[in-house]
Amino acid sequence: MPAVKTLTESLGLVDKVVKAPSVMKLESLGLVDTVIATKLWIKVLTELLGLSDTVKKDTSKMLTEDLGLLDTLAKGVTLHPLSETLGLVDTYDRVWSAQRTYTESLGLEDRVSKHPSKALTEVLGLLDSISYIPNPTILAKLIRKLIQLENIGGGKED
Repeated sequence: MPAVKTLTESLGLVDKVVKAPSVMKLESLGLVDTVIATKLWIKVLTELLGLSDTVKKDTSKMLTEDLGLLDTLAKGVTLHPLSETLGLVDTYDRVWSAQRTYTESLGLEDRVSKHPSKALTEVLGLLDSISYIPNPTILAKLIRKLIQLENIGGGKED
């Protein structure tokens, strides 16, 4: 009795146009491998290939969401450049100025001595003098009046 082993595979193809009614086309591909063993030790290998086309018209709404994941692992030695910016600015100014500086200094000095000392004192006295110098014109007028009185006889004492 010959041993028959059947292997089948199916292949589906989908064609799609975006923003238009979609037409689904499905193609089935069947592969059959047949091994027949005979007593003559002759192996006959046959392969059958069958293609079938199916056209299906249907109204459907397909919602698809594509999700792609990409993992990347990289190992390596890299150098990170370190940079430092240094800016130098040279400025030259030429300024002419004339200045006069007046300085007055006042110094106070305090001393504390803890030994016997000789006291020196200085007395400062202030004298106010008020002097009266008679005005000669006023004095002359007074003398004239006195003379007139004496001539009249009113200025004598008895």
